[in-house]
Amino acid sequence: MKKLTFSELFAIGLGFTLGSAVFSLTGVAAMQTGGSTFLAYIVGAFAIFFMMLPVIIAASIVPRQGVSYSLSKEAFSPMMGGMYFWIFFLGRIAMFSNITAFAIFFTSVFTNFNPKVVAIAIGVIFYITNYFGMKSAAKVQKIMNWVLFAAYACFIIFGIMHMDTAFVFHKDVFLTHGASGFFSGISTLVFCMGGGMAMLEMGGIVEDAEKNLPKACLLITLCAGLLFAGIALATVGALPLVPMPDGATTPGTLLFKGPANSVINASAAIFENMMPLHYFFIFGGACLAIATTVNGSFGWYSTPVQAAIEDGWFPKWFGKTNKYGTPYRIQAIYIIVAAAFVLAISKDQVSSANTTILKAATNLQILVNIIPNFGLLSLPKFYPEIWSKSKWHMSNGALWVVTMVPTILSIYLWWKNFQGLNSTSQVALVVLTLIGLCYTLILWFTKVKAQSQKA
Repeated sequence: MKKLTFSELFAIGLGFTLGSAVFSLTGVAAMQTGGSTFLAYIVGAFAIFFMMLPVIIAASIVPRQGVSYSLSKEAFSPMMGGMYFWIFFLGRIAMFSNITAFAIFFTSVFTNFNPKVVAIAIGVIFYITNYFGMKSAAKVQKIMNWVLFAAYACFIIFGIMHMDTAFVFHKDVFLTHGASGFFSGISTLVFCMGGGMAMLEMGGIVEDAEKNLPKACLLITLCAGLLFAGIALATVGALPLVPMPDGATTPGTLLFKGPANSVINASAAIFENMMPLHYFFIFGGACLAIATTVNGSFGWYSTPVQAAIEDGWFPKWFGKTNKYGTPYRIQAIYIIVAAAFVLAISKDQVSSANTTILKAATNLQILVNIIPNFGLLSLPKFYPEIWSKSKWHMSNGALWVVTMVPTILSIYLWWKNFQGLNSTSQVALVVLTLIGLCYTLILWFTKVKAQSQKA
């Protein structure tokens, strides 16, 4: 299999990061922290890189497919690898939010289309694209990225020209809920910049991984954070915040009908007299951004599962690859499950379900990122020669600091995010985590333990 160059890695990672979350969650974060939403994106970009620093270091020193799963095993035990796999696998319900976000934007223009049909169709299209391998996906991604940047630039430039600066930066609007609201906003948005970290899971197919992986993660995250900050600034400036009306279940802004629609309505306000640009942003910006996320998702979602399959945590049948090296059966699971969720709801529920699922997926992603952080501490034990020669080599004391400080921040933001979920989502996540614990224990004592001892 040919390895990914830095430019291909950057293209896939940036395309994956510039996706549905910024459109679905910007409105949610605006109700938490007001005009400072753009700043929450910038701080969030640095935060996600810092939170993931232990994994970034470990993955660049010992690059491999599904590195977070492997680090979880090495940090604790093979059984923890199973728990990591379970939480990661649950979090892939984000595929539902990705394809429904595309449908929401697409049908905002083509109102006669059924959003459920559009959501399933876009998922299937990119499943087929990824079937022919990551090189094929990277070529498609590079083309889409250029159009995407142009559409983002139009929205940001015209939006900032359009916004009421005095309103956005007013003391009553800029930090609507103080420091607590600002950190809640960061905890909501931090997942938006996490796509660059997905590239760590592909370390086994990356050229000069020790150099290219950290560089790609940093540049992808910073680029995404700045672009998202621009979108947030333009959105809040175009849609001044207003209090929730009596009896409302979701917060709103002027012309704002639910979190998933905030950027759509901001675009309509910004390009009120320039409808061609509105359509260009909807299709060349929002729809294409979400499409790039769907395109990149299949590769990221598959690699940890492949590693878990080798250890017996999932049926080996699903790990079969085609001649392009694509684990097409694993990838099929994600689109089938997402499509099943789409079919289970009415078309009027697509928008609300998109936001609810994405917020839950964010919580699971923050949680699952915490576990492999401890794998950095295990490198001197499992890979002493590689560790001693690495440019990342440091004393044991420094190693503990680099591991624990980002991990404590991750735990704090995970808790802030969990507090922001509705009670139904909180209960569902707790129940599913307990089911995962039972699943892990049963498989460990019936199959995986014996298999690991033989190995």
